[in-house]
Amino acid sequence: MKTVLVTGGNGALARSVTGYLEAIGDYRVIVSTRSGDGSSVQLNVCDTPQLSATLERTAPDVVIHLAATFGNEFSDAYAVNVDSTRHLLDAVERSNSKARVILAGSAAEYGAVEPSDNPVSETRALNPVSVYGLTKAWQTQLATVYAARGVDVVVARIFNLEGRGLSERLFVGRVYRQIEEVVQGRRSTIDVGPLSATRDYLRLDDAAEQIAAVMAHGEAGCVYHVASGRPLTMRELLERNLAEHGLDMQIVREAPALSNRTGYDVPVIYANVARTAMLLETWRARGKA
Repeated sequence: MKTVLVTGGNGALARSVTGYLEAIGDYRVIVSTRSGDGSSVQLNVCDTPQLSATLERTAPDVVIHLAATFGNEFSDAYAVNVDSTRHLLDAVERSNSKARVILAGSAAEYGAVEPSDNPVSETRALNPVSVYGLTKAWQTQLATVYAARGVDVVVARIFNLEGRGLSERLFVGRVYRQIEEVVQGRRSTIDVGPLSATRDYLRLDDAAEQIAAVMAHGEAGCVYHVASGRPLTMRELLERNLAEHGLDMQIVREAPALSNRTGYDVPVIYANVARTAMLLETWRARGKA
């Protein structure tokens, strides 16, 4: 049985990945959070000595590094998204560990993408237009450097997620919270920014399966998309979620001032998932041989 250490354990994606791997039964999953509690170990990924000690104590076969910040405050984003990754890879390299490291990348690394450039492939040049995207691109470059030095590191580049518990810094997180308040009678409108952008949304349980496939079969030093490969406008996504709760678009208030996006906003981006589909095929066939 392999031991998997998951960082950022309070996040919705980490909970989905943990639940998915535990349900398989072939993995012993150790979850880490900043505070630590009865079901997780305490780990601040920005605390280098604590990070090294946790790796030594838990001796994982795999580290799925999901701890991240979506904020655009540079020093925080750099510390969490870049420096913690560097220290993690340093610790794995120093220990001569055979542990595989899965880094959670982001579609924000691509930045400015023209509609005609879609679906984007993993080999597309990175051109981030946000602090978050920039720090995630640096994280990917760290993976390339350490893979060349022999560290077993793979990047799972995640597009937009859909599901409960996502950060309210994300469109889906804000929408889910407002829908819940409408259903509970605590508000009468859904307030959102412009809904014209086209994105690639993947449900959390599907994302967990794809990350497991990348973990098991991805090639060191490579990038794999975690995405649906299907374009969907934010308006279509909102309409679908409202319909699931018996609501309609009449309660939606759309205004540019309500957007949390600053600077350039990518009009259309969705993924080429051919590379990940091959891993999924192998992963799903694991118990059929």
